[in-house]
Amino acid sequence: MPRLILFELKKMLSRRVALAANVGVIVFLVAIMALNVVQARTANVRGEIVSGTEAIAQMRADAEEHAGTITAERAAADIAAYQETVFSRIDRDAVTQMTGSAVYDLMFQSFSDEEVHELYNPYWSWLLRPWRVSGEEPAQTAARVTPEMAADWYGAADDLTQAALDDGQGGMWEYSDAERAYWTEMRSSVPEPVTYGYSGGWDNVVNCATFLVFAILAVCVTLAPAFSFEYSSGADAVVLATKRGRSTLVAAKVAAGLAYATVYFALCAALIVGVSLVFYGAEGFGLSIQSMALTSPYPFTAGRAALACVGLMYVACLGFACLTLAVSSRTRSTLAVFLADVALVLFTGLVPSAGVGALERVLALFPINFSNFNMLFSALESYPLGPAVLDLIGMVLIVYAALALVSTPVAVASFRRRQVA
Repeated sequence: MPRLILFELKKMLSRRVALAANVGVIVFLVAIMALNVVQARTANVRGEIVSGTEAIAQMRADAEEHAGTITAERAAADIAAYQETVFSRIDRDAVTQMTGSAVYDLMFQSFSDEEVHELYNPYWSWLLRPWRVSGEEPAQTAARVTPEMAADWYGAADDLTQAALDDGQGGMWEYSDAERAYWTEMRSSVPEPVTYGYSGGWDNVVNCATFLVFAILAVCVTLAPAFSFEYSSGADAVVLATKRGRSTLVAAKVAAGLAYATVYFALCAALIVGVSLVFYGAEGFGLSIQSMALTSPYPFTAGRAALACVGLMYVACLGFACLTLAVSSRTRSTLAVFLADVALVLFTGLVPSAGVGALERVLALFPINFSNFNMLFSALESYPLGPAVLDLIGMVLIVYAALALVSTPVAVASFRRRQVA
């Protein structure tokens, strides 16, 4: 059996198309991750735009400046200090009547570049998030926050979940009572106090996880001819006539395909995770995911969220690998197998939901969509199944596990029952 698996692996990887796809995706990921580092940009304390490792160092310094545990008392004190600084030079009532761009210009007129850099530290936008209105400058939000509101910072943060449930994803989905209870309970399980700080490496892993769809495509390209090539070349007449052609050989093909998919995906994932942690830093694994997005109701850490995202992509990779084997066992056309995979893996990211909540939830199950941080951890994508409710993470696990469990027997049975002239 091991020799048969190695033989199938060698046959699978020796095809020029498969070799080109595998090497091409690795080269593509290397280039993408290099650009990801080189093109990182932010403003320094002098208001100059810096890029590359200098920008990453600046983002780390900005986050670490306010790192620590955010108790309700600290949140209220920090907001009061921000208000005192800002409204010592600009009129508090006036900014509420101005446009965002006008307030932005006013800040530069009233404060030095170094002071503006501090007042626009991402921490302040994050801290004021419970009351922020779209398009507002931090100073405008701060102008509306009273000491009583600031004192109830955690209550206001929890209200973000309730506001999202009331909004119903822009009116396209009406949450059931069971769903509302599910998300409310999820939010209440978030550990308090929240820890804020720098988790750039883990944040970057989540942001770049979408590129793993190309690893999934390379797996599909490699596995597409697993059975169909035997049919189109006429080799099935010989293979199926051998002693183990309908038994051990079939198992070896499936085992080789899944082993290859696992190793190749691990290599691609290691590239993305490795570059992110080496250049952006591995610190911040234990920080609250709320430090990345205050609206998230998940009780995860930043590192756990990153690993969960990569893990879900791996589950999807195995599901598509098994589906590819199943389709390959049912047709003589390798091209048809590959086109089906491309449509499911890539083109689903181009299909608009058109404001239809049910379609939105179907599309969210495809890897190019669920690998998005907002979709996975903040969009409150839920699936009511009678009295039970599943979130997007749980639904992805069930769908792709079921896909693998159904597709694998189909691939085996189809090849075994193949009738040749």
